[in-house]
Amino acid sequence: MSHAKSPELRTGNANYAAEAEAPIVYEGRAPRAPGHLSSTGKEIWRAVWQAGSGAYSPDTDRNLILRYAELYDRRSQLLDAVDADGLMTIGSTGQPVVHPAMRYVESTEKELRAIETVIGFTPEARMRLGIVAAEARKVQAGPEDF
Repeated sequence: MSHAKSPELRTGNANYAAEAEAPIVYEGRAPRAPGHLSSTGKEIWRAVWQAGSGAYSPDTDRNLILRYAELYDRRSQLLDAVDADGLMTIGSTGQPVVHPAMRYVESTEKELRAIETVIGFTPEARMRLGIVAAEARKVQAGPEDF
C-alpha cells in the first residue's frame, strides 16, 4: 500500500506554493470609503479592496476591512501625538519614560497584524488562502511590468 499523497489532495502546509488562485467572490466596484475615516483610513480602505482583487465581499467582509482602516487611523493619530510630544516624556517621579501612547501603538499594531493574517496580507497567509504570489504582485504592478 502506497502512502504517497494524491496530487489533487491539498494540505494546509505553508511551505509549498498554493496550487490555485483565490476564488473571485465579488466583481463589482469597491464600496465607497466611509466618511468618518481620515485620509489615512480612506487610503487603506481603497488599497485593501484593490489588493483583494475580487476576493472580498462587501456583504461579509466590509466590517473587517472597516476595522482595519479604523485601526490604521488610530495608529496614525497615536503616532502624530508621539511625534508632537516626543518619544520620551517625564514620568510621575521625574524619570524619563517612553510616551504612554506607545503602549496603544503596540496593541493597535498587534490587532492590525491579526487582521492582515486573516485577509491575506502576509506571504504565509496568501499561501494558506490560495492566493498565488504572482497574482498578488500584479495588483501592485501594472501590466507593463510583466
